[in-house]
Amino acid sequence: MPFNFPLEPLDLAQSTVCASCHAAGTGCLVDTRGGGIRGRKTEFQITQRRVMDCALDTFVPGTDGDPDPDRTFRVYREQAYRNVDEAGKIIWPDAFRLTEAQKAKVDGDIYEMMEAAALWNAAAVWNSFMDTGSWNSEVFRKPQAAIPTPARKVAIVKMARGADTTKLLNQNARNEYQAFENALHLGGMELKLSTPDILGLRIPDPMPEGFRPFLSPIENLNQRSQEILETAWRSIQGTLEGRHFLFAIAVKTSTRSDRLYQALFEANVLKYILGYVLRGPAIRFYAHLETFANADVVSRYQAASMTSLLTGGTPNKAIDETYMAVSPRKTAQSILDKLPNFPL
Repeated sequence: MPFNFPLEPLDLAQSTVCASCHAAGTGCLVDTRGGGIRGRKTEFQITQRRVMDCALDTFVPGTDGDPDPDRTFRVYREQAYRNVDEAGKIIWPDAFRLTEAQKAKVDGDIYEMMEAAALWNAAAVWNSFMDTGSWNSEVFRKPQAAIPTPARKVAIVKMARGADTTKLLNQNARNEYQAFENALHLGGMELKLSTPDILGLRIPDPMPEGFRPFLSPIENLNQRSQEILETAWRSIQGTLEGRHFLFAIAVKTSTRSDRLYQALFEANVLKYILGYVLRGPAIRFYAHLETFANADVVSRYQAASMTSLLTGGTPNKAIDETYMAVSPRKTAQSILDKLPNFPL
């Protein structure tokens, strides 16, 4: 389906496409007026994957193949929601009503999925350059200090909600972590390795087969591509040591004041466990937000890393960069530009 529905030809007009899609049971909306959601008065529910599948089934926002890659995350989402609103009016002309709150329930996940896809494709360009020495993107520019080195390929991985980061570790590294956790448990304590929204990893050399998908770009955000993004972390389980973790990203459209400290806690835990328990180089932690409104984000995220203070050396921030991620192209480029800075 197109991002913007044309008026002609009629077989591609939204009235035709949405009616047939709904009739086939694959539409972007579910009628819940019969009590489909217990305890809620919701009448219609957005099917998150289908919203993106419909609007973004021909390109990944902000990457090669996007006819207008300079658009913002919000522009892509708002067009998708306009398509949904129109679909509802076509299918239920006298009854359809969708509130902004209902759109908000899927908004953060769609934003995160779009960023993860843009970063995946930027990393695929980087990996091709590492292997060939030729930069093959018209959307992303080559970082000035980039040197083609096949052993410096990266995977930028979306971690699914509920994913276990420790499962990425090889057996030796996992044993070290579990020994640490067990020692705390015996004392009635714990310090769980958190699961960030997105992880940047150095691909081991020689490359395990599970990393092969990260060498190629994702062509669109249809349902199959979304599944690849959500599940790719499973194919690389059991392959990593602490030294393979480069950076983590917390992704939010915005954050409330009472939730500011979640990212700080995650950053400190990751840096301690990966840097000290697993003896890897210092992982970097980035906070990507679409807006800094409603909370003193920049000021709060200047907090020092607890591990850097304990070592007595030069203090570092727990969150290395607080970035306003407004555009998928610029966000992905900002990560590309950092890749030459990782010494290992």
